[in-house]
Amino acid sequence: MVVTCEISFDNNRHGTFYAGQLVSGCVTLKCDRPKEVQAVLLKVVGYSITKWSEKSLGSTKLYAGREDYLSSNTYLVGSEQSEYENKSWPGPLIYFYLLLDNNRHTIQAGVHNYNFACQLPYQCPSSFEGRHGCIRYIAKVLLVRPWKLDQAYTQGFTVLKMLDLNFDTPQLRLAAHSEGYRTFCCGPCKTDPLKLELHLPQAGYVPGQRIPVTVVVVNNTSVAVSELRLCLVMLVRYYSVTPEHSRVERIIISRAKGDSVLKQCTRSLTIDLPIPSTPPTCVELSNLIQIAYQLEVEALVKSLREQQLMVMPVTIGTIPLAVSGMVVQQPPRRSAHYEGPVSRRDPPGELPLVAALGSVPNDLTPSPTDADPPKYEESKHTQKGNINEEEVHAFGVNEFAPLYPVYSIPSPTPVLSANAQNAGFVNQSFVK
Repeated sequence: MVVTCEISFDNNRHGTFYAGQLVSGCVTLKCDRPKEVQAVLLKVVGYSITKWSEKSLGSTKLYAGREDYLSSNTYLVGSEQSEYENKSWPGPLIYFYLLLDNNRHTIQAGVHNYNFACQLPYQCPSSFEGRHGCIRYIAKVLLVRPWKLDQAYTQGFTVLKMLDLNFDTPQLRLAAHSEGYRTFCCGPCKTDPLKLELHLPQAGYVPGQRIPVTVVVVNNTSVAVSELRLCLVMLVRYYSVTPEHSRVERIIISRAKGDSVLKQCTRSLTIDLPIPSTPPTCVELSNLIQIAYQLEVEALVKSLREQQLMVMPVTIGTIPLAVSGMVVQQPPRRSAHYEGPVSRRDPPGELPLVAALGSVPNDLTPSPTDADPPKYEESKHTQKGNINEEEVHAFGVNEFAPLYPVYSIPSPTPVLSANAQNAGFVNQSFVK
């Protein structure tokens, strides 16, 4: 017997939603001949799990954790229990009556459509698939058959935390600046300082933009800086519950290089660092997985086999900072605020749910008068997850990767003018 199941979402071909939205869609069952079931159950769940192992002193220790954000059950056919399961009878006798259960339901041959809807909690963290854990949202259809193995059909979908850079914090609009000094060797061989200055036009960006990094190198040493290396780094911190522990994964998602700087010279370079599809910054909503980003600039002094490293945090959002003359349509926003758990050790007693947003469409496509809508793309530097890893008898595709918005909008203007880019001059005070 052939049974196929398709789970589709209304007005949302990407299967991408923002926290607080209504997830609605249709389950389509196709049977080539009649199929007996006790029930057809639709489960919409959201959760995070972490798991890894570490070796120490010849032994291996396992770490794991789980946190639930959403759990919705809807019976499309039948109900939770048959009349026999409600009785206090011995197990073998219950099984015998299940075989004779007149409450079985027959799904006739043909195509059957079932509509569904589920409200997402407002405080859902963004979907993520990582090496040591995931934040995952799935819709699962179960053909419940107590006399046989249940059949499961699973469809993953993406949920995004609303991180609008225009409203998150005013500091994201401001230019960011950092500087650092370093000397090399010691004693009588100690060099004069090598100074690095980093300038960013703003601290918040979205995928699809380029970060114009202006680096000013004041090289007062007697050796040349052979190369500048820039990278955008994604930092993922995983927490476990049994036992309590944490670890950090460092992922380089973008790289760029700058030219050399001669000894006793100053040079200013502006280098664009692209931002690919990647999950937004999220350090508050999940007690098990936190995601942050930082810009790293490294000045290599190869003759001394040393380097100077500078780090600057940046925020990756889902809605870009407003640009003059351009409007980007935003997903629904709510004024209600849910206070999350104080810490991982103080989880909420009940998962928060928001009231239905009756007038809010799920289609995230802007109107023709707005700027081009974002494309939704997989992240190339994160993992793909097995959304059926908890099912014994699953059908369909196991692999799933979340989709993140990637914009085609202008990048911000560098801090220094175009005339100053790649400029350099000799430090006169050091010329003999």
